[in-house]
Amino acid sequence: MSTGSVNYKVTDKLLASVVHFSEDAIIITSKDLDPPGPKIIYVNPGFTKIFGYTPQEVIGKTPRMFQGPKTDRLVLQRLKTALLEGKVFFGLAVNYRKDGTEFWNEWHIEPIRDDSGAVECYVAIQHDVTKRIEAQEAITQKNSALKEIIEQIEIEKKRIKEDVLLNVEEVLLPALKKMRRKGTPLDKKYIDVLEQNLKNLTSSFGRNVSENKFKLSPREVEIANLIKSGVGSKEICNLLNISFKTVETHRNKIRKKLDILNKNINLTTYLQTL
Repeated sequence: MSTGSVNYKVTDKLLASVVHFSEDAIIITSKDLDPPGPKIIYVNPGFTKIFGYTPQEVIGKTPRMFQGPKTDRLVLQRLKTALLEGKVFFGLAVNYRKDGTEFWNEWHIEPIRDDSGAVECYVAIQHDVTKRIEAQEAITQKNSALKEIIEQIEIEKKRIKEDVLLNVEEVLLPALKKMRRKGTPLDKKYIDVLEQNLKNLTSSFGRNVSENKFKLSPREVEIANLIKSGVGSKEICNLLNISFKTVETHRNKIRKKLDILNKNINLTTYLQTL
């Protein structure tokens, strides 16, 4: 028994059965494209399920009866141009059922030619793709809504940043200057650190050293700020009330996280470049 081929004759009856039982709407029309044509000469049961008309209600009439206010005229013009040129047409447009409800109709229209090559009629295979279009529109709407949310977040972030800058520059820094004039030498040192941290807060430094690629802890960010400001390890000990060994441990961790492998690279200078 041969398994390389199937000895089965595809008869006209078999092809007719395929058309008849297809779930898609299949319409055969005459070749006359100018009004009042083309005329419908056959519809299958799948057409009735989608459009709601019986064959008796549409035979001899034009498919233009399925068009309405929302049917895209540009698509119809493309359709006519393609058929006049004897080409296959693929398209998508709003059509209307018998009860007046609209749906998205996807067309595949192909000219059928006689033995001489002349167009004899047109066969249109049509799909109701409303659910697919609605799903695409829902995704588009969600993406649009998400875009608006992101834009609002960015606007709010900008507003907060502007508020912080305004408070730092017009309220906090002037207050610190007044405190420095009256404070003790130690007070002034604290004030210098506070002032520098406020300036760092309004710059990109704090964000740069704490972002994901560096992953400095809050304590390490604090010490990195002091180092960047030129504060030595002993002074950091006094300011933060921690041991010299702890400060050095933090310095080593900061160098490691910033990937400063060369010991000759000055940490203060490096931090000032961030």
